[in-house]
Amino acid sequence: MGYIPEEIIEEILHKTDIVQIISEYVLLKKRGKNYFGICPFHQEDTPSFSVTPDKQIFYCFGCNAGGNVLKFLMLKEGISYPEAIRMAGVKVGVHVPDHYNTNNTRESQERQRSYKIIATASKFFQQHLLYHKDTEARNYLQSRNISSDMIETFQIGYAPSGWNNLLNFLAAKGAKVDELFKLGLIVKSQQGTNYYDRFRNRVMLPIHDAAGRIVGFGGRTIDGGNPKYLNSPETPYFNKRHLLYGLHLARSAIRDCGYAVVMEGYLDVVAAHQYGIKNTVATLGTALTRDQVKLLMRYTDEIVISYDADAAGVQAAIRGLDIIQQLGCRVKVLHIPEGKDPDDFIRAHGVDGWHKLIKSAYNLIDFKLHIAFRKGIPTSVPEKISVLQEIVPNLSNIKNSVEQEESIKKVASALSLSWESVISELKRYQTDLGKKSPNGDKFVIKTDNNIKRKSKLTAREQAEFLLLGIILTDFELFSIVKQEIKLEHFGSGENQKIYSLLLKSTDEQRREPAMLMQHLNEKEQNTLSRLLSQQIPGENPVDILNDCIKIIKEQAGKKHQQQLLMRLKEAERAGDMQQVAELLQQLQQLSNTMNTDLP
Repeated sequence: MGYIPEEIIEEILHKTDIVQIISEYVLLKKRGKNYFGICPFHQEDTPSFSVTPDKQIFYCFGCNAGGNVLKFLMLKEGISYPEAIRMAGVKVGVHVPDHYNTNNTRESQERQRSYKIIATASKFFQQHLLYHKDTEARNYLQSRNISSDMIETFQIGYAPSGWNNLLNFLAAKGAKVDELFKLGLIVKSQQGTNYYDRFRNRVMLPIHDAAGRIVGFGGRTIDGGNPKYLNSPETPYFNKRHLLYGLHLARSAIRDCGYAVVMEGYLDVVAAHQYGIKNTVATLGTALTRDQVKLLMRYTDEIVISYDADAAGVQAAIRGLDIIQQLGCRVKVLHIPEGKDPDDFIRAHGVDGWHKLIKSAYNLIDFKLHIAFRKGIPTSVPEKISVLQEIVPNLSNIKNSVEQEESIKKVASALSLSWESVISELKRYQTDLGKKSPNGDKFVIKTDNNIKRKSKLTAREQAEFLLLGIILTDFELFSIVKQEIKLEHFGSGENQKIYSLLLKSTDEQRREPAMLMQHLNEKEQNTLSRLLSQQIPGENPVDILNDCIKIIKEQAGKKHQQQLLMRLKEAERAGDMQQVAELLQQLQQLSNTMNTDLP
């Protein structure tokens, strides 16, 4: 296998929108010409992670991680540089031929083969639904009013009756039995001697990861058999806690709408998308998990839970609400009238009715009070204490002081208590919580201190940073710098490497910082990202540039002077008078030219 040609990498980088790709992992909000979000690489509360679209780079002012889109994918996905090129190529439609080396590791080859097997299984199910005589599955989908467009969009298929249809098909394609078993596509008989298809006579709904790859399936029974839904088992690629049905199709709509709606059923999501309500996803037969909330928080900071009105639905909603709030996301609860699911409601009331229902959704405190009061209005002290104990953790988790104050008033009024008594209970809860976790912020504090220590720069380092930042912003000034500054003037190895790269680059290459990243190591990429992200102070960059040149040359001269003096002392101790004379001459010359150039 050969290395991936530079022209393919350049084509991928030219076609890449770094904001769009990073938005699949981080919730970004525009601030000026850049975008900011919570850094995915270190723990923080205030967004310090920036994305600069015109330069196609990212940089975190907290942990100093930076680079182009390939560097981001490497860090976030834990993949190699060649694998990041291939992944980015898939996202932007640039094919990287198989004969080019992407990764020679056995693990990578196995992963790619597994994804291919699962995708082939999905195509098998789709073909059976579309072109075979299994009309029962098609009749079921028609009864749910699922259109042919949605069948194609969600890649819905059918697993035919019989014990080994899929097994025989994939085996003929070269798949091994142990591979199919590991991927959950077949199961072993009780005797352990035979294998048969896991999914039989079911409508098949492929489940994708956030990157859009099929990693498993949900099979819906059509003959009344149990279970009603059968999901793929846990595999190296399929973990129900880390996935959301339909997320790969809902990401853009979630960002555009500003919130995500979490439903219970796969076909509810399909029906919602059919009506143009595309900011919807579903959990995989379980209550909402922390990992699923974190997935959604890449695209929004508000989640609406759509729950069934039965007791199990209510309890699932409550568990999900607490998790969402603990992770710092706004949360609402959509109460669909009893006996209806989202599909039924949308068909009966249309899109306008759905949007009205969204507007009437409960916020977290209102929902908790609503649930508590369904058992009857609490009148006794024990009853009121019980409700308070249920709601106080949620009051404590409200970050906005105005919102918290209004919620405290609402709870006090609903329970016929004084505002002060609710605050007292809240403070007691927070005190007890603090006692249980006295060292909870130790890691964050340590990280912040490390970041602060790293951010302290000497006058020379500041001047080097400003100088490079100016010429990276205004390349017309590069000609001034080239006449004055040599590579040896730089004290920082990273700055020297970047300056060397700029000297060798063409004007067009210097205007493409994402391309320059390809020629730097990780530490140098971080430095270049920081340079490209900094704001240049003052109104006259030429004056600032001249000041930087003066400081850099003076500091470089002083350092060179110190080195000569140390060598002079060594020569004197050794009695080498010829070298002493030469060094004294160099010191004199340096003294005369300290403000112009190095010898």
